[in-house]
Amino acid sequence: MREREWQIGITGTFDVENYGDMLFPIIAEAELRERLGRVRMHPFSYSAKTPPDWPYAVRSVAELPQALDALDAMLIGGGFLVRFDKLVAENYGPPSAEIHHPTGYWLTPALMAAARGIPVAWNAPGMHCNDIPLWAEPLLRLALAGSAYVSVRDEPSGEALAPYAEPGRVRVVPDSGFGLGRLIPAEESAEMQRVREVADLRKPYIVVQPVRWADDGFPAFLQQNASRFASYQLLGLPMGPVLGDSVSFFGDALPHFTWLPFWPSPLLLAEIIGNAAAVIGYSYHLVITALAAGVPAFASFDQSVGKFTALSRFETLYRLASINEAAPDVFFSRLGRTEPAPSVRATLPPLARHWDEIAKTVEGGRGVPHPAFASFWQSLPNLLENPSR
Repeated sequence: MREREWQIGITGTFDVENYGDMLFPIIAEAELRERLGRVRMHPFSYSAKTPPDWPYAVRSVAELPQALDALDAMLIGGGFLVRFDKLVAENYGPPSAEIHHPTGYWLTPALMAAARGIPVAWNAPGMHCNDIPLWAEPLLRLALAGSAYVSVRDEPSGEALAPYAEPGRVRVVPDSGFGLGRLIPAEESAEMQRVREVADLRKPYIVVQPVRWADDGFPAFLQQNASRFASYQLLGLPMGPVLGDSVSFFGDALPHFTWLPFWPSPLLLAEIIGNAAAVIGYSYHLVITALAAGVPAFASFDQSVGKFTALSRFETLYRLASINEAAPDVFFSRLGRTEPAPSVRATLPPLARHWDEIAKTVEGGRGVPHPAFASFWQSLPNLLENPSR
């Protein structure tokens, strides 16, 4: 008997050049294939994308109403997805004025799927520093009630969503990027060897994300310790071209860097990060990938704020601003790939349980819509007539 192929939708911003966002369908497919066998992921975003111009096929959310009946389940996220602000990225918007921005790529897909009895699982998205408007509260309650499994990636997101769900429904789990270590080849791939040739990487290298330099002291530190950096190569590697990453931000330090004439695919980016001696930057998933691979990370973000609080407990993640507070010996002693730290390894059991729950949700199959939908239709005229109720 032929093994069935599960058809699983996943919604998010997979149509933009941002490393972290593009990872989620890839990770989900690998994890669910391990548990379910044959799986076909159907990523949905605002814009359709196709290979070879994109690493994988992405379908437009405009297709979703017609595509739902062919899906066995719908995943929401992850990434910084649960948001209501309009400026997601420059010139980024829905394919039609009929589709609300930005809920059109996360909230309405969850509602559409749940209303058809399709099991919905929230793949640990985040909600960082944005408020829930009054008009969205009943819709958010409905989406959470109608979902079979709800998880988020950090405590602030869990605290923000908890008032709109039954007690204990919203689980906090590690970001799925911590499972990337298994997807980075033990032996360098042919693509990684090509990267070494193209960038002329002949020494241990440090990945540096080319963002606008904050007041973190790194440019001055680089200039003051140029002789010690001579043992390494600095690879300028954009994580989010859509967010403006550019090697031009290196300014006077540009001669110290090498870079690639192309933007690598997500798994190749992960492999480049995973073979580095260290990474320096702002990207959430640059840091997570490094930690998962045993590579020390120096971050320019504040680990005490919002989504970054989820990264505050890892031993090999250091504040970039601290490099001028300690002797250069301390910085250079931290360089080099090792085994992932115990705190990183501790993320793997809860992540395995997370994917087990999602697989169980998929296998549970379709059901009838949650009673909350009937209650919502009953209350909808009042909500429209009196939006402040």
